[in-house]
Amino acid sequence: MFDIFSNPFVLSIGLYLTALVGVGVYKARSVKDSDDFMVAGRSLPWYILVGTLLATWIGSGSMFAGAGLGFRNGPSALWSNLGAWMGIVMVFFIAKRIRNFGKVTVPDIFEARYGKTAATLATITTVIAYLTIVSYQFKGGGRVLSIVTEGEITAQTGIIITAVFAILYTVLAGMLSVVYTDVVNGVLMSIGCVATLCYLVWTVGGVDEVVATAQAAGKLDLFGHWANESGSGASGPIIALSIAVPTMLLLLGDANMYQRIFSAKDGGSARKAILFWVVGVAVLESCISFLGLAGSVAAEKGLITDLAAQGKDATEFIIPTLALELMPTFLGMVLVATMMAVIVSTADSFLLIPATNLTRDVYQRYIDKDASEKRVVFISRVLVLVLGGVAYLLVDQFPTVLAAAYTAYLIYGASITPSLLAAFLWKRATRQGAVASILAGAVVTLIWKFGLSDATMAGWNPILKEATFPAAGLSVLTLVLVSLATPAPPKEAWSQFEQDREA
Repeated sequence: MFDIFSNPFVLSIGLYLTALVGVGVYKARSVKDSDDFMVAGRSLPWYILVGTLLATWIGSGSMFAGAGLGFRNGPSALWSNLGAWMGIVMVFFIAKRIRNFGKVTVPDIFEARYGKTAATLATITTVIAYLTIVSYQFKGGGRVLSIVTEGEITAQTGIIITAVFAILYTVLAGMLSVVYTDVVNGVLMSIGCVATLCYLVWTVGGVDEVVATAQAAGKLDLFGHWANESGSGASGPIIALSIAVPTMLLLLGDANMYQRIFSAKDGGSARKAILFWVVGVAVLESCISFLGLAGSVAAEKGLITDLAAQGKDATEFIIPTLALELMPTFLGMVLVATMMAVIVSTADSFLLIPATNLTRDVYQRYIDKDASEKRVVFISRVLVLVLGGVAYLLVDQFPTVLAAAYTAYLIYGASITPSLLAAFLWKRATRQGAVASILAGAVVTLIWKFGLSDATMAGWNPILKEATFPAAGLSVLTLVLVSLATPAPPKEAWSQFEQDREA
């Protein structure tokens, strides 16, 4: 049996997870109704919102896929993050409208603007995409535990441990437990990433050495080695944008973000939080990419295992490898605890969203319209357990974190985001246009990812081979054309989405 006290890295993770559950137990006493469980009683100040938004967005997709891209591509890896930064800036301008609308879920928005059919489709799409995201958080946690124990805890056992803690934590107090520990997680990940990067750059010989080595490897080019990231034959810019666009679309439609904005105490707090959020995301994602780049220099110098020699997928392990093989023990402990904080905070947030959607948009709407608050909270908790189990079953469906992230981002972003933004920004958008747009985005994504083989797409234009462009393009085009071809919605359908001033 594995002795947790014999390994300082596992000890740091164990202490973190134990503290996490302790907070959940404490906060569970504060859950009085469904608003407490789903939107933290709509009472969050801006600085709490910044922490929870940051901890939710930075997940294993960043710590594994983002660091791996930095290892292989250098600074040009940030093309994959640019979409998120642009998305947050766009949200800043409509944050007050979102908060003042005062709902709980994204399907709430769709029902108010487009009707029940669109809301139901939004719920289905959200559940599929978000459980995929939860599944690769579980996978990321399993990888961390397996690496820091040098295989004594297998990846599969690590996945189970991560899943149990993430699910238990979410069940206990929902949004009330999530948001306050997310603030601690945000501080921990900031300290861990910045401190590790500074130490790593110093260890490999300073900034000049990192720059010189990266330049010799061609990693300082505008698009680095992005052309090698896909077997489609597309150029570096096309491949980079095919990941940046889904990231932007997910961010703009991210139900976690909307649910947290709904949790703000007022529209001004929501807008201020968004402003500081974009700064935090830009700094942290840049740190993670440069961690990957500096890690590649350490590997070339023989200071750590040469992950590149083990294949492209192995480079996704660069951060836990650095913690285990190069960092001082204390800093390594902070770094692995940071990784687990990032993974669990993202998993619980993306698990809470589909549970909330199914509770409000299916159970309360179609099964028990008069359910008591106590009953609603109970159903929410049951659904967290069930959906957590489903996410666990999805773990092995994608070979890498990057592949899973890309698919989940695209199916959600292409399906939901165009109609969601149109609800706040385009009066002419109709319910028929929204329904057609959701279906177009989802169907095209699924066909391109699972229905078309490389042989079928042989000879196609490289842009068409990447699902991003046909899925997102057809979704937007369908929304516009069908909306213009159908009767304009009545004023009461769109006027409620133009509340820029506080009520």
